[in-house]
Amino acid sequence: MKRLLKITSLVLASFFLFILLGIIILPYVIDLNKYKDIAVKELERSLNREVSIDDIKITVLTGIGVELKNIKIKNHPAFSKGDLLTLDGIRFRIKLLPLIKGRIAFNKVIINKPNLLLEKNKKGDWNFSNISEKDKLEKPAPKSLKKNDKGSFDLLAVMLISDLELKNGSVKINDIKIKDMNIKVKDISIGSPIKIDASCNVAGTTLTKIKMDGTLGPVSSFDINEMPVNANLKIRDIDLSSYQSFLGLPQDNKLSGKGYSEIKIKGKIGDPLASGKVELDSFVFDYKTGRVRLADLKMPVEIKKGVININKLKFKLYDGTSKDNIHLDMNGKEPQVKTKLHLESVQTEQLLKDLNLSKVVVSGLLLLDADITAKDTAVAKADGNGFFMIKNGKISDLEIVDKIIELGHIAASKPRKIGKVTEFDELSGRFRIEQGYLKTEDMRLAGKDLSISAKGYYGLLNNELNFDVAAKVEENNLEFKITGTTDKPKYVLKTKRIQQNIIKGVIKKGAEKGKLDEKDVRDILKDILK
Repeated sequence: MKRLLKITSLVLASFFLFILLGIIILPYVIDLNKYKDIAVKELERSLNREVSIDDIKITVLTGIGVELKNIKIKNHPAFSKGDLLTLDGIRFRIKLLPLIKGRIAFNKVIINKPNLLLEKNKKGDWNFSNISEKDKLEKPAPKSLKKNDKGSFDLLAVMLISDLELKNGSVKINDIKIKDMNIKVKDISIGSPIKIDASCNVAGTTLTKIKMDGTLGPVSSFDINEMPVNANLKIRDIDLSSYQSFLGLPQDNKLSGKGYSEIKIKGKIGDPLASGKVELDSFVFDYKTGRVRLADLKMPVEIKKGVININKLKFKLYDGTSKDNIHLDMNGKEPQVKTKLHLESVQTEQLLKDLNLSKVVVSGLLLLDADITAKDTAVAKADGNGFFMIKNGKISDLEIVDKIIELGHIAASKPRKIGKVTEFDELSGRFRIEQGYLKTEDMRLAGKDLSISAKGYYGLLNNELNFDVAAKVEENNLEFKITGTTDKPKYVLKTKRIQQNIIKGVIKKGAEKGKLDEKDVRDILKDILK
């Protein structure tokens, strides 16, 4: 009995030793490079790109499998020279037991140091847009598995892989550089959720750190869009200056700000629901003619079916506070934005100085409520209404106010030196925005010895003016029309009586210094009424 057991043990040991020796010498006996040209041609046909592979070999020490070394996929000829994608290697680890039974099943796939270059031209085309153009002719994959369903079997082939790992990857999207990309996908199966752990860094003045973990599946059908997703996305050390080109901002626009974000993603891959928050210590947007500066921005975000809702957006604006709601619908040909703004106790002087809308200086605390809808964020396609009020402020360098005061005192024959700064108790009005024009019916400025009311419109795109103005300077009433532009305004008095009073006032004013002839009077009037 002992002799039989000993013989059996020797046979089994010899068998396993034979298998082990076979595995060790396998890479030297079988040369897979003779299949390299076939693999390259098949990849080139599928990807519509020039492909090269340096080496294909069987691996043993790192696990039984196949490794492809130094893979390169050329970029589209219309874009920059170089490669669309390079990889140090792809390693396929094969399960031993199915191999003995004559089946190939992958235990793990490891992608090492992929470098991906994504570019977009002025026409809006990407450098990968014509990859596998034949796919355009294929119908979308149905939700249930069918025998001849290519898309379904492609997904099934992926499910035969237990684990997928991507190491030290990098992506360049125009000027954005993503590096240190590591992705682990574990326990890939049809009946259970698939675990995902991913991280990467975005290069900028500081590294933006992105981390995502969660699950995909379980797979209930072979349509990827129907696959459930449950993941957490965390972004640390956000540097908005890194995303300027990605957001399509012109070169003369600059975006900066720092903060973090936490987003929860649930639902299905084809229709996910994302909710969470974005918080920024600062936000500065510099454009061609001005800038906007915010602080302590807290932005709750909810995304569903292509619609982004930001409810109770809060931030500080020039010592003031804001509580706003933003609704952004990305489903149409042009994105539509609906905003409900509420600003309170904002320092108007610094706000207008940064916006650089005009050379007029207005100080005081601003209150603003507005509901505005815009398509493609364009001023010309904006509509809305609102109300503003500035209390206990000062205004200077506004020619219309200076003219009103000057004309009022001249009409009253009470010449007086006009100061450059006008104090007021309240500047307020309701407004509408229609097709690039800001319209009002009841704008008013009220001060101790001055009150002005105006109705008309201002062109947000062309600086056009068209206002009917009524003013009271002390006990004197004036009415006139303002046209032209903010750079070249024109003032026309509405009544001859006021014109006559002004002539008398000018003559009286000149008589104090000596006799004035008619030409001198007209010259003075011309200077007053441009």
